[in-house]
Amino acid sequence: MTGAGAGPHGHHRFTSTVLGPHARGREFGAHWRDRVRATADAYLALFARAGVADPDAAGAQALTRIHAWAPELAQEIRGIAEGAGLLVDRVAALNARTEILASGRRGPGRGECTTVVALGGPGQEPVAGQNWDWYESLADSWVEWEIPHPDGRRTRTLTEFGVVGKIGINDRGVGCLFNILHHGNDGAGMGVPVHVVARRLLDESGTVTDALRIAGSAATAGATGSTTLTVVGGQAAGKTAISAELRPGGIGHALPDPDGLLIHTNHFLTRPGADGDTEPVTDPDTLVRYEVLRRRLHGRGADLTADEALAALRDHTGGVCVHPAMPGPHEFRTLATVFLDTGARALRVIPGPPCTHHATNDKE
Repeated sequence: MTGAGAGPHGHHRFTSTVLGPHARGREFGAHWRDRVRATADAYLALFARAGVADPDAAGAQALTRIHAWAPELAQEIRGIAEGAGLLVDRVAALNARTEILASGRRGPGRGECTTVVALGGPGQEPVAGQNWDWYESLADSWVEWEIPHPDGRRTRTLTEFGVVGKIGINDRGVGCLFNILHHGNDGAGMGVPVHVVARRLLDESGTVTDALRIAGSAATAGATGSTTLTVVGGQAAGKTAISAELRPGGIGHALPDPDGLLIHTNHFLTRPGADGDTEPVTDPDTLVRYEVLRRRLHGRGADLTADEALAALRDHTGGVCVHPAMPGPHEFRTLATVFLDTGARALRVIPGPPCTHHATNDKE
């Protein structure tokens, strides 16, 4: 295996060396055995806190849905479980953590990701990045994973240990950013896990249109944990950005403004999803973050630089850059800031809250 290890600030990297999905998963699970098991333990605590009685049973249901919709990824999950020495249902539950948490009582928290995309002018690649905000207990439970495929395709994803995909980009210049949503119909049954949707989208898409078709297929198959997948394409992949808002019963699509700017936080931007949105009532900081960035970046869709986008993501107004309110594993903070480099087909990852880094130190 190549490129395995940790950089500064807990930035773990791994490049798979085997191509078959089961063997690839087994290699990953064996190499990161302790990390996968620790991530599973952290989620068991979160599931229990949310009142989920039997997450392994939910994982078994999720594995059935994954096998039907993305059989290769079901094989990869089985391999991760085998390599890490865990029950496959436990690893499947990791991959369905959004859906499982949606089925329980909502835990406390504030801020769950802020996304900014500026398409840029003619001949330019988009500027696309996000803050990933999540629980303090998962602060050291993520990895940048490069995945080669037998036909030469490559996927790069920043994901949690044991979870097949999340934020990422592929070698064709199609990327995906990730914002959780909350809808009144979430949590009924088990749908196709949104993290599996993100990974299949990255594996298979050559264009933004391809990616939206895959997201639409997942919506048709059924979703039970609402999430926004913002698909970003470089010049070679149908240069645009569109946010696909998955929810139980369907999908909505939010487009960039006429200047080429697209901002997403954690409330629905489209209807009918917005009609069942619970986030503006329970966690209205999503509205504040959206408004702060919309005002700050208005008219900048054609000329916003990556450093300027990063400066906006450092803003503390409304929790754009998130720090724990107090010490504790169930507090929220920005675990990483991630930019998609659609020209180089690479990820630029800045561990921790972005305000703790300076521009000269951001090239991780």
